[in-house]
Amino acid sequence: MSEQKQTISIDPYLQNELGKLKYENIILKAQFDNVVSQNNELQQKIQELENKLIESKEVKDIEEPKN
Repeated sequence: MSEQKQTISIDPYLQNELGKLKYENIILKAQFDNVVSQNNELQQKIQELENKLIESKEVKDIEEPKN
């Protein structure tokens, strides 16, 4: 038995559609990376605000001791 190699010809329409999908995938990946970055920045800002709130509450508690 001898092996035969065949080349598979992809329809030009399918090649075009695959190209579009790859391009869309690249765009979606960039958008996703941007959203992840924005989310990380927002989480950091939230953490900073929480820390400020805790610090201000601690200062207020020191300045106004409970009776």
